Amino acid sequence: MESDWENLPEELLDLVFKRLVLHLDSLRFAVVCKSWYWVSKNKQINSVPMLLIPDRRKDTWNLCDVTNDKVLKMQLRWMKKRFCGSSKGWLIVCDENFVVTLINPSSKVKGRKEKENSIVRLPPLDPPGQYRRSVHAKYCEYFVYKATISADPISNANDCIVVVIYEPRCELAFIRLGDDKWTYFDRTGYEIWCLYEDIAQIGDKSYVVTSRESQLLTFEYTTQRILNINLVAPCSETKEYMKAYLVGSNEEELLLVHRYTTYTNHCRVTNGFRIFKLNYDTREWIEKNDLGDFALFVGDNSSISVVASKIQGCESNCIYFYADCDRVVLYPPFTDFGVYNVKSQRILKSAHAKTLMKKLKQPPIWFLPSVYL
Repeated sequence: MESDWENLPEELLDLVFKRLVLHLDSLRFAVVCKSWYWVSKNKQINSVPMLLIPDRRKDTWNLCDVTNDKVLKMQLRWMKKRFCGSSKGWLIVCDENFVVTLINPSSKVKGRKEKENSIVRLPPLDPPGQYRRSVHAKYCEYFVYKATISADPISNANDCIVVVIYEPRCELAFIRLGDDKWTYFDRTGYEIWCLYEDIAQIGDKSYVVTSRESQLLTFEYTTQRILNINLVAPCSETKEYMKAYLVGSNEEELLLVHRYTTYTNHCRVTNGFRIFKLNYDTREWIEKNDLGDFALFVGDNSSISVVASKIQGCESNCIYFYADCDRVVLYPPFTDFGVYNVKSQRILKSAHAKTLMKKLKQPPIWFLPSVYL
């Protein structure tokens, strides 16, 4: 007699779900069948950022739970090319025809049936101006420096806007789902060498930070205007930062994270971070020396802020990082990985993770798993 797992009483499923500790177990619970999924959907699941790393097998990626130093027995099927973004539980890639594609990783897990809406292909990027298309096609996975989405393409398609920072001069473009072409922001009045570096959506406002003195701009999708509110974060007097990240915290707080590195034999080594909080009233950056119970995950993904105490194994007051794209070395070793403790200003590195990173041929990326049935 076969067990009827799908029709177990909801009260019994509720008891099982309450005993789950790891976020991964909650995800496994949710993908058993629809009745189990609806039980999990009504519960609060604290999402854990996972590191997606390429496996030695063809077109296979592994999920790595860095907070517990484990490579999980869940694998994703996708070609081994750099992901230019990870946002709202979706991965973003750019191909040799400059077509930007959104991928729902939960539907690409080995053993699961692929859903029709698990892949969203957008019109190709065709920005104005002169650039050597054939040259960029060769390095197509790096043509989009960074990409993000404003809403989930499945559950909130009408509000989903895709924003990209693209080469060769790190400019901005956006597209709404259903549009037949991209809209490119006019840079008239801005220095040609002022490169956009990161994007963040906080509430109903969108922000972009430049690589020159971290100038913060707000922009609107409807008018194509970029409103310069002229915010400049203080920089270290002894060393220049390598990258800047925008992080939304508490749905209202906007953080700016500076990453400091050195280069030795084409290898990048992260030395530390500085964190600044935006004062909306004075339009100033205030240095922040304590994240409290929060942890940040920065990289090519849309930066992530989580409450560490709600995630088993997650270190509070820390910044998790890896060797993301920096526009300096195209294919660097991916060993620049670790956890930066804000209080002690020290970097912790797992021996297991360090061994994994040495074997990588493609860059990893953070993403927050989500489940769709």
